[in-house]
Amino acid sequence: MQLGVCPLVRATKISLGVDVCVSYESQFYFNLPEVQKAIHANRTNLPYGWSMCSGILNYTEADVGTDILPLLKRIIGNKIPVWVFSGDQDSVVPLLGSRSLVRELARDLGFEITVPYGAWLHKAQVGGWATEYGNVLTFATVRGASHMVPYAQPSRALHLFSDFVRGRRLSNTTHPSIEGQTHL
Repeated sequence: MQLGVCPLVRATKISLGVDVCVSYESQFYFNLPEVQKAIHANRTNLPYGWSMCSGILNYTEADVGTDILPLLKRIIGNKIPVWVFSGDQDSVVPLLGSRSLVRELARDLGFEITVPYGAWLHKAQVGGWATEYGNVLTFATVRGASHMVPYAQPSRALHLFSDFVRGRRLSNTTHPSIEGQTHL
């Protein structure tokens, strides 16, 4: 592949410093048999390759306004933890809007703050900020991340995801333990 050129896109002055081939490269990478095997993907041997966008789900412009709060309420109602996160430099979905929606959701569910808004730590630095409601709903920011958090801050995103999957709070010495105390 030539520098700055991928099969579908040419680099421009605006795109300098940005990997304009990320979609193409991701599609190629995630369709490699050894990658699919390593991440336990395509175990049913689908007759088509993975792509970032597909016509299978048939999203339309009408889907943009779909309210997911009722679904989140059902998930949380079954005591399944939910974490909503946002990059602190996201110009597509600003973190203040997401934080406000999570706060309203917590209020609707009657949740109190169980961990006040404070910094979470990653590699002895601030990884972002987080707050928790009712020991089941968490809102977190990722410092230095834009709209695609794992792409912009992969190490912090992995830390966030790993803590969620392991059922741990984001590392911060001021957080109370999950067991025991439910209110501050």
